[in-house]
Amino acid sequence: YAALRLLRFDGMHYRRDIGHRALTLPLRLGVLGSTRGSTMQVLLDAIGAGSLNAEIAVVVSNKSDTGILDRARRYGVEAVHVPAKGKSRASYDLEVSAVLAEHDVDLVLLIGYMRILSPAFVAQWRNRCLNVHPSLLPDFAGGMDLAVHEAVIAAGRAESGCTVHFVTEEVDGGPIAVQLRAAVAPGETPESLKAKVQPLEGQAFMQAIERFRVGEIGPGASAGAGAASPSFYGAV
Repeated sequence: YAALRLLRFDGMHYRRDIGHRALTLPLRLGVLGSTRGSTMQVLLDAIGAGSLNAEIAVVVSNKSDTGILDRARRYGVEAVHVPAKGKSRASYDLEVSAVLAEHDVDLVLLIGYMRILSPAFVAQWRNRCLNVHPSLLPDFAGGMDLAVHEAVIAAGRAESGCTVHFVTEEVDGGPIAVQLRAAVAPGETPESLKAKVQPLEGQAFMQAIERFRVGEIGPGASAGAGAASPSFYGAV
């Protein structure tokens, strides 16, 4: 996508239509998930409404009976169960990478994926794999689900939110693409804070996907900009 801007060749001004068609093609997404996939629903709805120029090419899960695979099938999306039992992390991730490559995936999304990725997988999909975390990173990195919201409340924070970031070898430590914020109200509980933050995750993914598609972040980002320069949005 954005790398097309870097191409230069004789007669290029005669064939700008080639680059235009490539840049307007839907971005092919691969989703890795282990849970219900409620955040993926936001993406499916936006794609169906024509407000997100992308398509979910495949959904992969380590669990055969998870809701995210059922959700994918209901929308006619390829749903693939890759069993993990008896496999090393490296060999498992090789299988997952092969599925993603077979479906010509441009960008990988981790949506409720309950596995730690191998260094080889991270290297293969560097700057092309995004995760969402339910806090304003780098604060409260490493936690999961309600434990994160509980920690935010215990720390007396006035706001929380979610972060979409690129996946690196450091858990929750990759370059930030998008952060969305939510106010922490007096008397907030981990459950009520989760109810505020979780709906933001799909919106944050949508914004990150668009930034990737147009080359603001990712491997096609301009030199000196890094893998990502974060976008921040106000509290809700």
